[in-house]
Amino acid sequence: MKLKKTWLLGLALVLAGCGHGFEGEYNEQVGSSVEILNAFAQVAGGRTLFIGPDYIDADGIRTDFKDIFVRESGSQKYLVFKKDDDTEEAWKIEDNDTLIQGGGLVSIKLKRIKK
Repeated sequence: MKLKKTWLLGLALVLAGCGHGFEGEYNEQVGSSVEILNAFAQVAGGRTLFIGPDYIDADGIRTDFKDIFVRESGSQKYLVFKKDDDTEEAWKIEDNDTLIQGGGLVSIKLKRIKK
């Protein structure tokens, strides 16, 4: 019985340590396919931010989330940031180090620079 409790505790600790896999430091790149908007977007981009297990830290401001997780929709994957009021913001996962939001006139790309 004691071995079973120890095994369950160990499993719970391992599962608690599992994150969404996208924790790390990211460089923000803002761009547009429209030349004039792209010029303004280049000025606005270039921030560095950190994605943690349940928060984002950008410019010293920390935003906490109820949950951050990966959602699959067809053949596409998204990193979903769920807020306390259950609203969600989803970023398209381009690869293991790149997240994209937008794609209309202006898009934002987060490129991981440090895990």
